[in-house]
Amino acid sequence: MDNQFEKSYALHEQHFYKYSKGGDRERIAQSWFQEGTIGFQQARQRNGISDPLLAAWPGAAWLTVGDGRYGSDAHYLASKGADATATDISDALLREGAEMGFIAKFSKENAEALSFGDNTYDFVLCKESYHHFPRPMKALYEMLRVARKGVVLLEPVDHYVFTNFFAAFFRGILQAINALGVFKLLFGKEIKRHTYEEVGNYVYKISEREMEKVALGLNYPCVAFKGLNIYHQNGADEVSATRFSTTKLKVSVMTGLLDLLTFLRIISPQLLAVIIFKEEPNAVALAELKNAGYRVVKLPRNPYW
Repeated sequence: MDNQFEKSYALHEQHFYKYSKGGDRERIAQSWFQEGTIGFQQARQRNGISDPLLAAWPGAAWLTVGDGRYGSDAHYLASKGADATATDISDALLREGAEMGFIAKFSKENAEALSFGDNTYDFVLCKESYHHFPRPMKALYEMLRVARKGVVLLEPVDHYVFTNFFAAFFRGILQAINALGVFKLLFGKEIKRHTYEEVGNYVYKISEREMEKVALGLNYPCVAFKGLNIYHQNGADEVSATRFSTTKLKVSVMTGLLDLLTFLRIISPQLLAVIIFKEEPNAVALAELKNAGYRVVKLPRNPYW
C-alpha cells in the first residue's frame, strides 16, 4: 500500500513539469496570468475566501499548501500584505514563480509530512488541493500542527451528506436522470458517487460535519463555513470575462442556477470554504467573517481536557 502512496506522490510531482518552460502545456500555464479572463476572475473569487483573515490580521505569516501554479495563492496573500510562503509537492513552477518575482518564498513539501515546526505560521491555506492528496486527513493534521491560529480550506462538497429531505430527494432525481445518460449528453460527464484520479488516489470531498469533528477532536473553539458556486466549464479559463460569448453566458447561467438551488436548500454549494480556528477569533475577525458571508460555529469544549 505504501508503494501506491509513493506512486501518487511521484505522479503529482511530475504533473507540473508539463506546464513548465518547454513543457507541452506551457501555453496553458501562461494563460493563468491573463487578467480579464473567466479563469482569472474565478481564481480571484476562490482566493477571496482568505480576505476576512487578511483584514483582521494584517501582515500575518501564511503558508500555502498545494500551491503548484507558480505559487498563485501565496502571490494573492502577499498582494494583500501577508508574509506568504508557497509550497507544493512539485517545485517546477514555484522556482519559475520565484525567478520572475511572482513569489518571494517557496519550499518543496509533501503536505502529508511538512518539514516545518509546530506553530510556525499564523495561518495555513490549502485551496482545492486537499482532495488530491492520497491521505488528506493526515495532511490536514499536519497543517493544523504548523498553524498558530488556524487552517483555511476550499474544497468540493460531498453531495451525499444530506442536510434535509429535499436535498436527498433532488439528488435521487439527478441520479435517475444520470442513469438515462442525459448528463453525459449535455455536459460530457456523469454524476458519480465515487471518483478516482488517474494517479490512483480517491477524490475526497468534504462536509461541514466532517470538519466540525476534526475541530472537536482537537478541542478547538470554533469553525467557520462559507459556500461558493463557481461553475467550471472546459475551455472557459481563457475566455474574456467582459465580452459577450456563448461560453460566458453558459457560465453565468449555470452559476446563477446553482446559486438559486443552493439558496432554496435543494442542493449544497459546489465548494465549501472552511476555517478551523485553533484559538478564539477576535471581535475584528468575527465582524470581517460575518461581512464576508461566513457562518461561525462555536463548538463545545472538552470538559475533560
